[in-house]
Order: sequence, then C-alpha cells, then structure tokens
Amino acid sequence: MNIKLSNTVVGYLGLSSTFLLAGTSEDVTLSQEESKVSDLLSFSLDARARYEFRERDGSDASHAGTLRFRPGLTLFPKKDLSFFVESEHTFALLRDFQAGTGQSANFSPFNANNTDIADPENNELNQAYLKYKINKFASITAGRQRYNLDNTAFIGNVGWRQNEQTLDAISIKGSYNGFNYSYAIGDRVNRIFGNDGTGAVQALEGTFHLLNGSYKLDDTIKVGGYVYLMDFDQGGFASNNTYGAYTDIQTSTGNYYLELAYQTEAGDKADYDALYGHATWTKNFGSVSVKAGVEYLGDGFITPLGTVHAFNGFADAFIGNRLGLVNSWDGLTDFYVGASTKLNDVVLKGTVHSFYDDSLSDEYGWEVDMVAIKPINESTKILAKAAYFISEDNSPFSNDIKQFSIQLDYSF
Repeated sequence: MNIKLSNTVVGYLGLSSTFLLAGTSEDVTLSQEESKVSDLLSFSLDARARYEFRERDGSDASHAGTLRFRPGLTLFPKKDLSFFVESEHTFALLRDFQAGTGQSANFSPFNANNTDIADPENNELNQAYLKYKINKFASITAGRQRYNLDNTAFIGNVGWRQNEQTLDAISIKGSYNGFNYSYAIGDRVNRIFGNDGTGAVQALEGTFHLLNGSYKLDDTIKVGGYVYLMDFDQGGFASNNTYGAYTDIQTSTGNYYLELAYQTEAGDKADYDALYGHATWTKNFGSVSVKAGVEYLGDGFITPLGTVHAFNGFADAFIGNRLGLVNSWDGLTDFYVGASTKLNDVVLKGTVHSFYDDSLSDEYGWEVDMVAIKPINESTKILAKAAYFISEDNSPFSNDIKQFSIQLDYSF
C-alpha cells in the first residue's frame, strides 16, 4: 500500500513540475501567473548517495552503496493552513551487505553472514501532514511528520540512516517570551527499517504522549524539562514512562550542560526503574572547540525513539541496548572528549570514548570517531565519517567494529 502511494506521489510531482516548466518564458523574471503558481505550490528534494563499509568481528565485511530520494510538495506554502507530502525511496546499487539486524530475511539486500548496515531498500510515504499556524507564536501539525526534540537523545528522526523515523501524530509547537513548548500525541512510530520490518524492528503501534518545554532565564541560562509516556501494543519492549530535566549555562570558563532523567515501566512491561544522566563542558580556544562529557544509562534505561547513532560512538556498538531490542549489558557509562575546528571551508571533528558499565566495575571498550564535512555550494555537501570500536575481551561487547562512509548530500 505504501509503495503504491509513494509511486502516486512521485508521479504527481513529475506532472506538476511539467506544468510549471511549460509556463516559463525565456525571461528570468517571473510573470504574474507564475508568481501565483509559486504561491500555490512549492517543491523540495532531499537526495543522498552513500558508500558505507562496516565490519564486525565474527561477521563478513559489508560494502553498501545506496541512493536515497525524498521528493516533496507543499500546497499553499505561504498560507496559515498548508499541506505537505513527501515520499521516500531507497535503492541499493552495491549490495554486499545485510540490510537489517539478522532477524529477518525480508530485507533487501540480505546477506546473512555479513555485518549489518541498516539501510534496506524501501519505498514509502515519509511525511504527509496538515499544518496550521495559529499565530506567530504557535502552530499545529496533524499527520505523518518528522519530529525532533532537544538533542534527539530521546525523540529524533534518526537522520543518519537512509530511511528516517517519523511519527503519526498531532503536535503543537510554540514559543513566547523565552518559553518554548511542544506536545505530541500519536499512535504509530514509522521506523528506519521501512515496510519490510517485522518482529522487533517493525513499526511501533500504540499510544504516546511527548511533552517538552524550556525557558531561557537570560542570555546565559536555559532550563528545560520533559515527560515522555509510551505504551506500545507491538514491541512492548519499547514502552516506558520517562521524566527529565536539564540546564544549559554559559560562562566565561565554558558552556555547562547537565541533564537528569528517571524512567519506569509502562503498559504490560515488567516493573523496573532506571536513571539517566548527561553532563558536558564545551569551550572554544581560538578556532578549536573542545568538548568533554559523560553520559550515564542505568541498567534497563532505554531510548527507543531517539537518534541513537548520535550517541556512544558512530560504530553503534550499543544501539540494540539503547533501543531496548537486547539487554546484554549492566547499563552504560560513556566518558568522552572531542574537538572540532574548521580549515578553510572544511569542518573537522574527532572524539574518543571510553565505555564502562553503570557501576564502573567493568570496562566495555573504547572508540575513536572522526568526521569531515565540506560544502560544495548552498545545496550540496560531502561528508566522510570513520569509527573504530575496540572491545574488551571479557565484556558483553567482545567484537571490534570498523566503519567508514562517504556520502554526497543534495537538497533544495
């Protein structure tokens, strides 16, 4: 059903583009009629080509060459009430990888002995929503939508993977006099494994409430908090109630961030409670920015709707535990330090992680991450990323992971 709907959207976009181009004169100045059309319709495209190498000890090395396209169309883009629709299409050209978790042969490509790279071929409706701007301070969005909150540790779209995560929800967002707020209620989480995901990696269905707010006390101090309530019928492992708060303070000695959260069971899940903490210090030294931090997840703490790739290293050694798919650890303490700078127009970043359990009694391993980003123009950039996770032999994560990717991103 989603494939058919996606193809319909693409066809409509093509016909609409033809209609627009047919009315364009050689003069670069828009005519009055063309201006009216642009007020009626707006087109967008997000495209990405990526090569990714990934090897986990005990599995064959994987080589994935993938393409991803997201054509979009907005009706009445300048009005208070607008409609947006976007399809998503992922193709595998270099197919020497296992596109999934090893749990399902429904994915394509699926090479059972290869290391997992979670970019299966897929065609689906990515976003489709009505948006109403109540006033300059608030708006309501209803339908399938991209949804990111704070640093995306708990709620995010998993933007690194080719198929992104979206929510079927009604949401309201707004800001007034230093106060920012958002609330979403929904019944489905469309996950990165697309239409062919089954079992633990299929779409999550149930009810969730996502409440988030922050207040800027002045130019140097910001405080915020959140309540995330999730009760899923399918994938009950992801159900939880999470309550958290954070503060962000800027001083002459650096920027300090502190976040604390408490989590309990929800729905039919067995009773548990767990703590979360994240503290960082960031300071600029000339053209170099240095960041040091520690992130703590008590045993059982999960972030099933988060952009987990952005945390605990790019090798994704702990991704299954954060999502709640597996429970092979006694929590996690991630000590890390990193630096970033800019050489000409190239952004360079590097981070070193040291991983322990939640009581600091067992060492899991350590990791080195590196990123380089070069813009080509306003619409196009090249990104290269590498990661090397080195495990401790006696830890639950006994397999080293090597990963490298290079990609070209284009959007308008």
